[in-house]
Amino acid sequence: MTTRINELDLTRAGVISVTKTPPGGDTSWQVDYEIAGTLYRVVGNAFHGRPYGTDADVLLALQTIFFRAGCPEGNRILVMPSELLAFSGLPDNGQAYVRLREALLRLSGVQWSLVRSAWKPETRRHQGETTVTGLISDLRLVDQGSGGHRPFHHRELNERLPVEIVFTSTFAASIRAGLFQMLDGELLGRLGQPTARSLYRVLQAHRVQLDGALANVLTLPLRDWFVACGLEQERTDNAKRTLDLAHERLLSETYLTSAQFSGRGRSGLVTYHFQAPPEPELVDVLMARGVTRPVAEALAADHPERIHPVLRQIDGRLTTGWQPRSLAASLVDAVRDPEKWGVGLSATAKSSSRVPKNLKKRKASASGGEEAPVPALRETVLVLLRLRLGRAPSPAALAALQALDDTQLPAIRAALERPPGEVLPLVSALLSTEL
Repeated sequence: MTTRINELDLTRAGVISVTKTPPGGDTSWQVDYEIAGTLYRVVGNAFHGRPYGTDADVLLALQTIFFRAGCPEGNRILVMPSELLAFSGLPDNGQAYVRLREALLRLSGVQWSLVRSAWKPETRRHQGETTVTGLISDLRLVDQGSGGHRPFHHRELNERLPVEIVFTSTFAASIRAGLFQMLDGELLGRLGQPTARSLYRVLQAHRVQLDGALANVLTLPLRDWFVACGLEQERTDNAKRTLDLAHERLLSETYLTSAQFSGRGRSGLVTYHFQAPPEPELVDVLMARGVTRPVAEALAADHPERIHPVLRQIDGRLTTGWQPRSLAASLVDAVRDPEKWGVGLSATAKSSSRVPKNLKKRKASASGGEEAPVPALRETVLVLLRLRLGRAPSPAALAALQALDDTQLPAIRAALERPPGEVLPLVSALLSTEL
């Protein structure tokens, strides 16, 4: 059986801390905690420091870009830094390129083992599983220092050259299966603050019960909950204040209906009540098409009005001979982003009207539907082609590129992300000229 990791494993392991400041300078850690009767032991190693805060947004952006690129073989993508910032919901300025570089390094350098163990009365022993894994196997980026006599200090990404990322095989398999899409991207955008987004991820993971259903109520020991959220090094009052700020945002967006502390200090409890459960009928139709229960319940709760229109659109494509890499993953993506899949706006107007205008603008600038806006995409293709050739393209190739119809550019971009030995022959064939 293929081992897969997703938000559930990532957040249960507490790999990305909820705190918005660096969680200490340690490059390794071990924590033990218990949530809902299951014991967890996480042993982490982070060569560039433990990921935290908005690193989770960068990781989600990478997963989304990988999926929208068709989950290429070799688990490798090239992405422009500005595109990555846009998908992450981060500002596009000089300091952001410094922070993006640091986030990518932290994500590439983290590896952990997660031991899950639960008491089984029938065997009279604890049983579970141990996984050892990471996220990124290879990372290559072009950067520069801030000048002066300290060349390795305050380095930032070159915004004009792409970042090359290769996911680990297990993490890439999770993306192909659509497992990363349990989270609501629109809600993440509305939440704004990193702590609220991070707490939403952790809550979604720990809501999943043994049968895959999402719990409507969670009561958790604070001592263990602080560890699960990566707040174990914070003072109790500071950790509670951090959670309180996140609670306010999650309550205002109706993801939570209540969040209450009880008891004293770290020996106390926190109880969460979530929005009304999804309609079972919607969950059933999604699961019948291969969507896992927790993802199906999340979709049915977040966007119930989109399910049937999306199913009609997907079924219509299937009748034309369309063969997706993963039907379940495509279905999940269509519910999350119906406009990209051509689903009528009338079916999604209620939900999309809740998305702030500035988020819609960011999404449009990042993807322009399925890809970047045409002028930006043409420039990106030219930069990638130069990078692959190691020189400027021939005049004939430049002329052919400029003559391409707008609808042909995504095919060139996709070809430039193929394995190195395939790139140049394929692009040359698409442009019908020597490079």
